[in-house]
Amino acid sequence: MEDLQRYIAEHIPIVARNGFRIDAGPEGPSVLGTYRDHINHRNSVFGGSLSNALILASWAAVRTLVVNRGLTGATVVIQSQTVDFLKPVVRDFRARASALGERETTRFFALLDRFGKGRLIVDAVVTHQDDSEELARFRGEFVVVIPRVGDVEA
Repeated sequence: MEDLQRYIAEHIPIVARNGFRIDAGPEGPSVLGTYRDHINHRNSVFGGSLSNALILASWAAVRTLVVNRGLTGATVVIQSQTVDFLKPVVRDFRARASALGERETTRFFALLDRFGKGRLIVDAVVTHQDDSEELARFRGEFVVVIPRVGDVEA
């Protein structure tokens, strides 16, 4: 997980500016945020901050999946997302991606191996750090691309 944290610090600097921390729990990476850093005019956490945390947690789950397969040069990007805000977030919060299913990941890697590109749908939730009640739900589609020999990195 240290490699993931270092990668994020080097390549996604807004994460540190937003005060997010990556937590390497046994259920996979999650993103921790503090209430005081993301409060809005209604004394709850700003929806944009929650959306960012959900994207990052889901992206980290996909990146961890491909890196664990040895694909360290793969590019992981989000293509689309939806977020349902269920209840106000009024304390420190956690965004965590749901476990990726074996069937989906098997299909994903088959496409990635065959075409050098694959798509994966990831679900995630926001809870308060000290509770398990779902306060926001996320679904995002991520695309992973393996660079081909001769491709120029931009």
